[in-house]
Amino acid sequence: MPAPSDTLLVEAIRDGAAHRYAEVVARFDDAVRATLRRQVRDASELEELVQETFYLGFRDLGQLTDPSRLGAWLCAIARRRLQDRRRQQVRDESRHQNASSESLLASDASDTWIWEEVDQLSDLFRIVLRLRYRDGLSYREIASALDVPASTVRGRIYEARRALRERVRELEDRR
Repeated sequence: MPAPSDTLLVEAIRDGAAHRYAEVVARFDDAVRATLRRQVRDASELEELVQETFYLGFRDLGQLTDPSRLGAWLCAIARRRLQDRRRQQVRDESRHQNASSESLLASDASDTWIWEEVDQLSDLFRIVLRLRYRDGLSYREIASALDVPASTVRGRIYEARRALRERVRELEDRR
């Protein structure tokens, strides 16, 4: 007996035959894996992404406008899920780096080597770091003191910490 078309299969699932989604998984597993395998080398990460793709496909099946394009739709979900995961990894890495530079700046010893490195930064960066981490001012208080918007203070602190991380990395590389 020939396999039902994608359209008929989607209609059956939408009409309550959720168990038929196993046919979708069997039919498109190789295509989804191939889509992801181009960019994912880790087997466990690949497996997680495949599972997430089919879960999201099942959850969002009602949003599929052209059931005849089921395979392409699932592969698009897989690509978006991979992009989301990569963006999250970048955000996590950035948070980790920010947390490590903040912990260095927030240390109790006010005359540590890190402040010597801060002193080597531009005036703009040195001032916001000192106000934030030595004086303990909030972004709003710094903004008021410098007569700039709080968003400008956030941006300067972010760039100052990035510049400081680069200096620290250069010091570590020299050792």
